[in-house]
Amino acid sequence: MLPITDTHAHLDDAAYDGDRDAVLERARAAGVTRILAIGIGERSIAKTLVLAERHEDVFAAVGVHPNGLDTLPPERWTFLEQAARHPRVVAVGETGLDYHRLKTNDLEGGKRAQRESFMRQLDLARRADKPVVIHCREALDDTLAALREFGRFREEPGVMHCFAGDRARAEEFFALGYTISVGGILTFKNAPALRDLVRAAPRDRVMLETDAPWLAPEPHRGTRNEPAYTRLVAEKLALLWEEPLETVVERIAATVRRVFGIR
Repeated sequence: MLPITDTHAHLDDAAYDGDRDAVLERARAAGVTRILAIGIGERSIAKTLVLAERHEDVFAAVGVHPNGLDTLPPERWTFLEQAARHPRVVAVGETGLDYHRLKTNDLEGGKRAQRESFMRQLDLARRADKPVVIHCREALDDTLAALREFGRFREEPGVMHCFAGDRARAEEFFALGYTISVGGILTFKNAPALRDLVRAAPRDRVMLETDAPWLAPEPHRGTRNEPAYTRLVAEKLALLWEEPLETVVERIAATVRRVFGIR
């Protein structure tokens, strides 16, 4: 059995309410032996923790997404503080910056609110001594600036989830100690730049994900994604690195252990 880890899946999403157990079984059959389930917001976190408690191959990350700051009001922050210290939680997040949907009539206010939440969650990750899962969309400069200001708070501070920057930006994140994770986009015909970046990336700085239920890889693009499809991304990565699938999977398993402590 290949030890494949899906480092980013939203297992609590309603898209799985009809067949969640079957989704997990298909993942296991495909060689996906570990899944990092992402809880974002109070309700999502509560459901994700239940899944991590129920399934030994599911671990949890807990945070507040930049597009959902209202899913955990400030007066409920202690809920996140407590969740971050749950024994099945291995990371804080996903958190970060996303300017894509900000309202133009309060752009600066929206950016400020996201940054405050991001910095607060970085501080939580530091105090809990856990890595952070970072979401970044149309905000690379500000994300880098925030991470530089905050400083490297642990040897392996975390991962840039679903990384979509260029090679030069990737090098800047690597210099700060971060890894990148790649998913279904790696298989898309319109993503040659990402493939070039991944070919050149340090091979101990790349992890795999699905971001399920979104961004399903080819040949399932446009349908519901699920953790089993991590294997398709791994197979694409093996082609890009010109290595046997087993070698790629073992190397990434070592990276997952180093970053998240998942064995």
